[in-house]
Amino acid sequence: MSKLAERPLLVVSSDEVIARLGGDVPENAVLAFDADGTLWSGDIGIDTFETLLADAAIRAETLPALREQAQQSSLELRDDANEQARVLYEGYQRGLYAEELAFPMMAWAFAGYSPAELRAFATKVIDRVGLRGRLHGEVLPVIAWAKARAIPLYVVSASPSFVVRTAIDLLALPFADVFAMLPAMDGDRIAPRIVPPVTYGAGKTAALQKGVPGTILLGGFGDSVFDLAMLNAARIRVAVRPKPELVRQASACPGLIELLRHP
Repeated sequence: MSKLAERPLLVVSSDEVIARLGGDVPENAVLAFDADGTLWSGDIGIDTFETLLADAAIRAETLPALREQAQQSSLELRDDANEQARVLYEGYQRGLYAEELAFPMMAWAFAGYSPAELRAFATKVIDRVGLRGRLHGEVLPVIAWAKARAIPLYVVSASPSFVVRTAIDLLALPFADVFAMLPAMDGDRIAPRIVPPVTYGAGKTAALQKGVPGTILLGGFGDSVFDLAMLNAARIRVAVRPKPELVRQASACPGLIELLRHP
């Protein structure tokens, strides 16, 4: 595979992004945003999982699935769920446990919790990390414009669905729905597995197509190479505070522009 040429992105204001979006709006248009790094700084999914580890709050129901993941990645096996989860997380940090496995695990690691317990835990984390203060001001005019035009807004994220939904609710952001890592249920409790599609890489586009079939993705907003599939599916492709690798691979996303950062 040839190395993609590095090139700078055209940086435009939120007003210019809105002008591009408003040029020709189909009746069934939608906008889709990644969450972490795009709506706010940092990663609320990792914040939540690190809190779970710090509180030693992983329940025994997860241990068989955690051990299976460790074995598949040639990582050390432990007999305690919290210790095994920590081994996996440290493996992820060292590049020994693949992101496409780690991100789903961070959602189903809450196996044994009820939905009410999940929301309470997510609320605690969101308050503790001050997520409201981490919002990216430059995306807010675009969101307000879409709301005023009655254009549905969606979040597509690799973070756990329950924490992203809680964040959207607490921050009073007018999103119609969230497509994120959705743990399965066993009765009224979380199960140690994910409901497909896995919202990572190309899975983000699959989740959006499954969730809102027949719509046109007018605008896609992301910050990393894992958003490339979603960005390429959009008519207007917008990088928000893009990570260096997305900038380096920008030629893989023709027409990609960068939203001017709010001071």
